[in-house]
Amino acid sequence: MPYGKRFRSRGSLGLSLAAWLFSPLAVSAANAQALGPTFENRPIEVVRLALSGAVPSGPQRVAFEDRVRRALNVYPGSQLHDLMVDFGLGKVKRIPGVASASVNYVDGNTGGVAVEVSVVVGDRPQADPGRVDFPYLLQGDDSLLKLKLTAATLGYANHDAWYGRPQAFVGANPLAKGPAGAGWSSFGEAALEGGLQGIGPIGNNVYAYGSLSYLASGSVGTDLFVTGPRRHGAIEDAYAGIVTGITGDDGSRLVINLSGGRQPFQIADGMLIRITAANGFDRAALQLNPRWAADSLFLAQARYNTTKFEAFRLAPDELAAIDTHTVIAGANLETGLGTPHQLGLTYLTVPRSDYGWYTTTAQGTRQGLQVADVRYYWTPAIGASGPYAKTELALQWNDRNAFPMRAWGGYVEAGYTFNEALWRPTLSYRLSGFSGDNPATRTYERWDPLLSGGTGEEWVQGLNHYKLFQDTNLIAHRLQAILRPAPQWELVPQAWLFQAQQLNNIGGTTSTLAGHLLGYEVNLTVKYFMSRNVMFQSGLALTVPLSGVSQAVAGTTRPWFSAMSLARISF
Repeated sequence: MPYGKRFRSRGSLGLSLAAWLFSPLAVSAANAQALGPTFENRPIEVVRLALSGAVPSGPQRVAFEDRVRRALNVYPGSQLHDLMVDFGLGKVKRIPGVASASVNYVDGNTGGVAVEVSVVVGDRPQADPGRVDFPYLLQGDDSLLKLKLTAATLGYANHDAWYGRPQAFVGANPLAKGPAGAGWSSFGEAALEGGLQGIGPIGNNVYAYGSLSYLASGSVGTDLFVTGPRRHGAIEDAYAGIVTGITGDDGSRLVINLSGGRQPFQIADGMLIRITAANGFDRAALQLNPRWAADSLFLAQARYNTTKFEAFRLAPDELAAIDTHTVIAGANLETGLGTPHQLGLTYLTVPRSDYGWYTTTAQGTRQGLQVADVRYYWTPAIGASGPYAKTELALQWNDRNAFPMRAWGGYVEAGYTFNEALWRPTLSYRLSGFSGDNPATRTYERWDPLLSGGTGEEWVQGLNHYKLFQDTNLIAHRLQAILRPAPQWELVPQAWLFQAQQLNNIGGTTSTLAGHLLGYEVNLTVKYFMSRNVMFQSGLALTVPLSGVSQAVAGTTRPWFSAMSLARISF
């Protein structure tokens, strides 16, 4: 969720100061960080097919592989939906000559998901005709009904959280009841989600699908804002949709997908929209971040070969205490999906919102905001050794506000994958920038981060630093390596340098900065993908404040160290 959320102003500008400065931080931490790879809805970077057993050769192998890929119906450039992967996997298992088939997910080289399909070719073993393997309840040629089950647990420790000065950064936040601070503090979190998902035919090549689930979460100990045990339960998924498509004799594919209800949503790599539900505080599980479904999302998608168009209207699932009643509508066009050259265009508008914008003399709201975004990805060696580059630029404006608003945000990233080298490293550098407000102008220039967020490789810029400064009024330099010492292991070290665009920082944890240098961070994330269903993750982060922050608050600031470990099982 966006860092810049604020309490709705109900009084004078002066009486609203606490809401201006501190509630944004509460919402940021409640919605920004997704520990552990959450593959659902992320873009598919590559689909790898591995055949074993009595594999045919020559043209027969090519035809067999093509049949498997068509049956799976999962292609690079699409967004990953676990239900649809399971549906396609069932079709693969029914191909004559397939003895068994399985799927695994891992992080890709350039921020997406790699889908790894393993197929054993040979005689299919005799099976009980009535047997259906867990978690499937019903699996036919054109239908699937399965359990959706996810269990996750996390342990987290901080030393000198908030640079050891919690009163300076969150002391006036009314939601912060016993925050972590100087010295050591720790907490534990857990979440359990259960429900049903299914898909089946309702006409000639027309399928209906849906998902319904309930999610319970709990926390104990001292997290970044609250001390003490909490628990919460609520409906998570509650959506339905219809999908249809045709495949031409030449292999051309047209797919149309309409859906609505409580479901997650993401645009591209998540700079604009990634986190559509709030966590933490009375909902518990602040860092585990188990909730993803928006309050409502109505989505129409059409894809023809490598081009996709989608129109949507969503209302994020916000915390009740600071619900801004935001609604975002828009259209997204992407072309070149799964090819070396990919271009994306997005237009967003906000027809309703109580989310506040503030200057030293006036106040306004997000309602009426418009966003235009263009991005380009160059990935000439998808899934193999070679360079890649990505860039994105977005402009924001609002002429319906109490004061004119103009802001910008974007990034450039370049990297190289060495797939034949030891540990198959991918090395990259990213420079990102988001404008801040210049108080000398009447125009409001502070970038509105909307629903940006995700993992440390996405738009959580600094595992600790992001909790202080989200993606607004910021310049961030990131050096990153993705190392794979073994097929199921992944190490992600990062080094960050953070700078402010403007010394005026109203809307952040510190309203006025002492300089442009904010801090630097080094961190390391370790992931182990035991299988598609089981993964473990641990991380360490050290964040050091620089003069722009340390000289802006009273007292001595100290480096912030954090350590975490989690386990997730999902079906």
